[in-house]
Amino acid sequence: MQTSYIYSVSRVNALSQFLLSKNEIDFLLVTEPGEALQLALKETYLAPYVLRVPNEDVPLAIEQTLIDAKRLIHRLAPKGDMFRVLWVQYDIHNLRVFAKATAKSMTFDDCRSYLSERGVYQPEYLHARVEERALSSLQPGWQEAYDQAVALVSEGKLDAVDGVFDTLYFATSHRLVTTIGDVFMKRYYGALVDFYNLKSRLRQLNNDGIKFAPTFVLGGSFGPASIETSEDTLAMFARHGGAEYWREAIDFFTTSGNFTLIDARTSDRLLTVAKEGSYDMFSSASLVLYYLKCRQAAANIRIIVVGKNSGMSTEEIRANLRMSYVNN
Repeated sequence: MQTSYIYSVSRVNALSQFLLSKNEIDFLLVTEPGEALQLALKETYLAPYVLRVPNEDVPLAIEQTLIDAKRLIHRLAPKGDMFRVLWVQYDIHNLRVFAKATAKSMTFDDCRSYLSERGVYQPEYLHARVEERALSSLQPGWQEAYDQAVALVSEGKLDAVDGVFDTLYFATSHRLVTTIGDVFMKRYYGALVDFYNLKSRLRQLNNDGIKFAPTFVLGGSFGPASIETSEDTLAMFARHGGAEYWREAIDFFTTSGNFTLIDARTSDRLLTVAKEGSYDMFSSASLVLYYLKCRQAAANIRIIVVGKNSGMSTEEIRANLRMSYVNN
């Protein structure tokens, strides 16, 4: 990898030191809700963002930290477009919102609060391409997938819409990493595929007779035969941190059908993948790691603020922090 990564890596490593610390989390947890909490947030890395947004709106400030992190990475990286693998998931999310909104004839303004500005394309621009039926001018296959999703919405098959967009996300991401050719981005994408396939297989095994799509995504480190049975699937999970690491999360899913804890463990493992890759200072991994850390900090603040302002106890908020992200 180019030596030009040295500057960008040094820059994001320095910025990482200013993200939310454990001490700051503990301080926020014991702060009274309302004005006191608002003032306490201004003692964290969130301060300049709170002051920038209208009415010092904390949710807007949190989202702005992630938008700015995306823009910074794109600007610092020798080849900023290679990180589109990280951003395209938000474009797919926005397309999903637009497609499902057709069921109620919602306008763009009606959808605005559900949209993300972290994608490759601004939501307004993406929606304009939807209106023009020109999505495939942005990425191959997007218009066809969107049309398929809208048809499913009109038939009332909303659950099937998610499968269409999941398939589109992986097809787009695979094309991006293949075109880019970056070693770490290929590894990161492979990890995303692996965890998706493990979740998908676990869901199938626990919902016998119900078909989910896609059933398996190519591009990971194992094939469908490796997770044929429940035992195979659990063993494959165990390869990523050990059986005990996943036990509580898998038990929680088995009894509740809720992936929240598995998603938290998955996010933690993706952080590990990025950390291991970041040992090479000529790699793109450090920039990915910085974004994941920003996302973790944002998730933690969001949970604390919502919990505090809704009257939850400190222990209840800590429990939600554990369920949202592995904070270790």
